[in-house]
Amino acid sequence: MHVLITNDDGYESPGLVALHDAVKDQHTVSVVAPSGERSVCGHAATLKGPIRVRAVDHPTMGLIFAVDGTPADCVRLAISTLLREPVDLVLSGINLGANVSTIDVHSSGTVAAAREGAFNGIPSIAVSHLHRKTHPMDWSLSAQIVARLIPQLLGYRDRVRLWNVNLPALPPGQRPSGVCIAPLSTDPIPLTYRVRDADDGSREYEYTGFFEGRVIRPGTDVAVVFGDQICVTPLNLDATAPLAVGPFTVTP
Repeated sequence: MHVLITNDDGYESPGLVALHDAVKDQHTVSVVAPSGERSVCGHAATLKGPIRVRAVDHPTMGLIFAVDGTPADCVRLAISTLLREPVDLVLSGINLGANVSTIDVHSSGTVAAAREGAFNGIPSIAVSHLHRKTHPMDWSLSAQIVARLIPQLLGYRDRVRLWNVNLPALPPGQRPSGVCIAPLSTDPIPLTYRVRDADDGSREYEYTGFFEGRVIRPGTDVAVVFGDQICVTPLNLDATAPLAVGPFTVTP
């Protein structure tokens, strides 16, 4: 199987390198990733002006492509232009920080890259990792867990083309207590900002919302990940709401 790996943290991210190392022996792997961090860029794509791409000889991953563009750009270029062989699976991650809730799924570049693959008919998995400063990240272990999940998720490829996977933050030596399928939380995130006066007389606002200050509603992906479990969420591509509305009329 030909696997495309990308992310929104940049090609030098330890999560991406670990994911590459975990699947390279079982699959043909290509890496096309942003040249630097492009977190929280959503599904932005470059439609005007050139996108610079460099071939990089990475010390552990070999020849990869570093793209001066968004995660969605990376997938679009990879499947249309940069890679000779068709892509069978898109893996996006492993992201530093969880992408849970409807808000994260819409703002995350990690999820957007996977969504772009799914839009083009390719089974795609976005993988993110809750981060706590008190818990060091074991990227290798996390990537190995993801590698074991992949064939299970692909078993549903006829029904689900896009998956969102989130790993919990755990103390060293502790493993996740299980894998749980859960829906996205629809609760809003904390909207708090630090305000300061700028030298030119304007005001600057810096977001200060605390990730773990979110509503932990039982049964949602937020509750699962904060409860030390791996959360797996199947995502729809069609954003259309149920059509139980109307009819509408427009009078002259």
